[in-house]
Amino acid sequence: MTHPSAKRIVGLYRDKADDWVRDRGATLYSCAVGADEAIWLDRFVVGLPADASILDVGCGSGWPIGAALLKRGHQVTGMDASPGLIAHAQATLPTGVWSVADMRDAFPPDPFDGVLAWHSLFHLSPDDQKKVLPKLAACVAEGGRLMFTSGQAHGETIGQWRGEPLYHASLDPEAYRALLSDSGLRVEHDGAETGVWLARRAFL
Repeated sequence: MTHPSAKRIVGLYRDKADDWVRDRGATLYSCAVGADEAIWLDRFVVGLPADASILDVGCGSGWPIGAALLKRGHQVTGMDASPGLIAHAQATLPTGVWSVADMRDAFPPDPFDGVLAWHSLFHLSPDDQKKVLPKLAACVAEGGRLMFTSGQAHGETIGQWRGEPLYHASLDPEAYRALLSDSGLRVEHDGAETGVWLARRAFL
């Protein structure tokens, strides 16, 4: 049975958008071995076009991930379920394309060179992740990549943020591998230990 806080996750980021902007900040994290965001973004885009099209799912305020990709010269389309966070992205990063959308719903129809769900997919229940991950993979163009973060074992973890429960969930690594393979993606980095998954679609 899914923890009740799973139903609150979208409302939490909607209600506390300004708090999230302040708490997340505008700087990429580089606090732990294996979790350096700049390094992972470099791995994500290496070999992609210089002006790669990137879909950032659960983009938040656009900072710092979307901003870093824009700075690298990429075309960023971001979607997030929080109107307040999207409004911040639109106001502060006008060269990106930002829209209010829940990742459990439809995605843009055109394929992207890169699809990113950084610290966002893991806010969905395991059942929802099983439905959404293949849809994310379907957005990846030939030669493109998908990168997302996860836990390291099947289950739910309930953190705390701003005095409220903060829901996280994960599948087993074997389930992620199977979903990626079934979606036609080859795993380039297995997230079983780091919690970061990187997969690529081959050129036909």
